[in-house]
Amino acid sequence: MSGLFQLGSNGMGPLPGWAELEPALPQIAATMRRYLAQIGCVPRPGSAGGADLALRCFAAFLTEAAPEVTSLGSVTRRHIEDYKPWLAARPGQNKPRLTTATLAHRLGTLRMFFVRPGEWGWDDAPPRVPMFPGDLPRQDHPLPKALDDGAAAKLLRAAQGDKRLLVRVTVEMLLRTGLRVSEYTCLRADAVVHIGAGPWLHVPVGKLREDRYLPLHPHPVALIDDYRSRHVTAANPLLLPRETAAPWTATPSPG
Repeated sequence: MSGLFQLGSNGMGPLPGWAELEPALPQIAATMRRYLAQIGCVPRPGSAGGADLALRCFAAFLTEAAPEVTSLGSVTRRHIEDYKPWLAARPGQNKPRLTTATLAHRLGTLRMFFVRPGEWGWDDAPPRVPMFPGDLPRQDHPLPKALDDGAAAKLLRAAQGDKRLLVRVTVEMLLRTGLRVSEYTCLRADAVVHIGAGPWLHVPVGKLREDRYLPLHPHPVALIDDYRSRHVTAANPLLLPRETAAPWTATPSPG
């Protein structure tokens, strides 16, 4: 091996940092860090660190197993095919191997690293993306499915009979707007606005990277007004905080 460090068989051992990678892969490391700077302009919690780790992992593989690769355009399909078992053999955090979710994230991040420079017109973009969606392993758990009309109606009836007003307004809002829970719990106190003759809900910048306005049915608007008059102080910055004004958690507790 011609690199400046040694991970050991199948890439075992801690991943090197950029200070160690850059002397071995100056052009590729520079492109990777430029890419990380770009996606870091619109960060999501944890995403920048995860992307950094995914790219350093591939750079470490190249340094150990493919020292002939000196530029992004030199990466071929064969390198990707060799990298996948190399990555799968690495230990995870407190586990003998990386989880399927971690493998999917690292490979998905790497694939987008090959795709985006071409879309952005970078000079060092690869002439052909060497990865495909099928390179990502299937997740161990199925993706969540939307409720059908019957199940949604049943949930709505159950919520309407709940003694907690917060449960009723939460179910109404989520069913009628399609908001993510993280979006719902972060709605600001002034999120309900009137545009023209009707009420609308202002959803600030989130996963979709843009503000949006959703029309609101009069019934949840009435529930919001009722809930806020009973449980929300004027100083609270949230539209629908918990009754105790405590921060929201993934599974709100009764109270």
